[in-house]
Amino acid sequence: MGINEIIVVDATCDRYGDFVQAAQAGEVGLHFCVDGRSAVRLARRFRADAWLVAAELPDMSGFDLLDMLSPHVLQGDVDPLLGGASISLDRVGHGRHAGIFIVSDSYRLEDEQRALASGVAGYLVRPITLDVVRATRTPAEPAVTV
Repeated sequence: MGINEIIVVDATCDRYGDFVQAAQAGEVGLHFCVDGRSAVRLARRFRADAWLVAAELPDMSGFDLLDMLSPHVLQGDVDPLLGGASISLDRVGHGRHAGIFIVSDSYRLEDEQRALASGVAGYLVRPITLDVVRATRTPAEPAVTV
């Protein structure tokens, strides 16, 4: 389990320094798409553990992209019936499936509600770090009562 492959869909790629450093250290595989159309093409042939989709893209809204990505990206713990493309990750079919996160420059309640209603894994506001994404994809430990 964990985050091994991340796809960032954002025209401004320099906002993800923490992710780039982790990729350079060999901790994660990192892939960038600068617009929605390239993200859909990548989703057809590759599955990632997490998708970070900017709320605003050069060619469409990140929310509009969700409808196009969903048939290709499995939403872990949200809708296990959605199909996804074959993957080349180490543990195919094990652990949690990919999750899409909408990433925004500033918090807007209506955007958070829209994102969560669409079934994404989460709504994040910049700045974000790899640790934040990992924490949202790690199952919570059961509470221990004494």
